[in-house]
This record gives sequence, structure tokens and C-alpha cells, in this order.
Amino acid sequence: MITNFSLDESNTLVESSLPLTQAVWIDIFNPSAEERKLIAQQLKISLPQHNEMYQIEFSNRFYEENQALYLSVYVVTKSSPIPESHVVTLIITENQLVTLRYSDPNPIKNFISQVAVRQYKAQNHQEIFVLLLKTLVGKNADIFEAIGERSDQLAQTLISSIKRVNQTVRGKNLNDTLREINRLENLLAKGYQSLSSYGLLISYLQQTPAEWYKCLDTINVDIQVLLRHGEHLGHKLEFQLESTLGLINIEQMFIVKIFTVLAMVFMPPTLIASIYGMNFARMPELSVPYAYPIVLLLMFASAFLPYRFFKRKGWI
Repeated sequence: MITNFSLDESNTLVESSLPLTQAVWIDIFNPSAEERKLIAQQLKISLPQHNEMYQIEFSNRFYEENQALYLSVYVVTKSSPIPESHVVTLIITENQLVTLRYSDPNPIKNFISQVAVRQYKAQNHQEIFVLLLKTLVGKNADIFEAIGERSDQLAQTLISSIKRVNQTVRGKNLNDTLREINRLENLLAKGYQSLSSYGLLISYLQQTPAEWYKCLDTINVDIQVLLRHGEHLGHKLEFQLESTLGLINIEQMFIVKIFTVLAMVFMPPTLIASIYGMNFARMPELSVPYAYPIVLLLMFASAFLPYRFFKRKGWI
């Protein structure tokens, strides 16, 4: 699907039905063979295949071909339960900006849907590129902000888990916290990957002699600040992960301790019962009239005394 955008008389970005050669921005979503052929004929550029956009080599992600710059970046989205990274290729020609994508990440979709509402102002395709890049970086900032807020909520959950007496509720909260930390770390990693790709893109563009790339310095500063903030969030989530695992270990040790104490409490009565359960012919205690209640009392005392000892020590 091909969507064309142009600038009206007031330099406002609007969706249009002009021919491809007159559009200032062309968004291409999952192009068919006919659309590829049309782009090659009218714009004189070749669209990379889907697998080619996922190359990790720097030279394959940023390169120049037929006087057009090909720039592939990672765009992260958190719309689904599992965070996803989508590769979008930005193609900058002499007079046009072309975005190629084989998926529909939220930041790009939202930017397109807001074109009619926000009334973006631009002089040319270069300023549209800057607007789009600012929007993508801003979405990453929103994701990091959401991770920070959710991380603060997890800290409160950990504190409440320590105070709770109900072990069933506490165990469920710790398991939920562990899963949520894993999701946030996955989202943070993809956001970090996305910001790194934007930073590499700007570094590549600033090596070219074009003057307008200097306006990307402000965006680059934002990216570096967000990357440092991402490192801080990573350390914070790592600490919360270790805290959660520590609390889970304490829960497990508490259960083991209970079984150990119970074994120690019932060991003396078991020993007494096993002695008088032996099948010897001569056992003097068997002929004593009050042997049975005496042995029962002895078994009770041998169980009660260890219980009181552990209780005073605070082990149970």
C-alpha cells in the first residue's frame, strides 16, 4: 500500500492523491510486486526486501545508492503484551522522503493518523524527516517514562510483599512481579536498541557534507540523555529482580525451616515409640500397670520441649 503526502499552500503536510513524482513524502507498507515496479519506474529507486532490512552490519543498514540514502532503524512498540521491534527503512532522495515498512508499528501509524489533526508544518522533505525522527525518539522517551513509573509501582509491591502475613498472597505477588520485571527488561532492551539505531543514523548523516543535517544535533543530545536514562532503568530493574529472587529464596527457606523444625519436634517421640515397638520377649516396662500413660506423657514432653526451645529462639 502506497500513501502520498504533499505540502499545501501554507506548508502544511497533508495526504494527497498527486502522482508519486510530485509527493514530498511517500509511505510504503508491505509493497506488492506491481508497487515495487511502479516505484522503480517513477522514483528510480529500488526497495530492499524484508530480510535485507534486518542486516546488522552498519554498511547494510546505512548506505547510498543511485543518489538516495537508505537508512534502516528499529522502531519499538508496546501495544502487544510482548514488546516488538520493527525495522523501518527511510529513503532520502533529492526531493522526497520514502518510508518503507513491512509491519505497522504504533509510532509510524500514529504519526500518519495525526497528520490531519496536528497540521505539521514543513518546508521540504528534509524537515518532514526531522519531524518523523523527533516523533520516533519521543515515543521511546514515553516508553522509558512508562517503564520508570511501572518500576516504582513494582518497588511498592515488593515492600507490601514483605509486610504481608498471608504466604499464598505473598507468593503470588512475587511471581507476578518476576514476570513483570522480565517484560519491562525486554521492553527496555528493545527501546535501547531502537535509540541506538537512531543515534547511529544521525552519526552517519553528520558525516555527509549536507548542511541541513546539523539540525539533528538537538535530537542526538536527546538520544544520548535517553540512553543514559535507559542504563539507569536497567540497573534499577536489575536490583528489583535480585530483590524479588531474594524474597522468593527466603520464602523457600522458610518452608524448608518449617519441615526441619517439625522433623526435630517429632524425632524424640518417634524414637520412644520405636523402642517400645520392638518385639523382644522380655521388656520389663510392659508389665508396669501405668506404663502406657507414662510413655504417652513422655512422648508428649519430648515433643513439647523442642517446640518451646525453637519458639524461644524465634525459629518458628
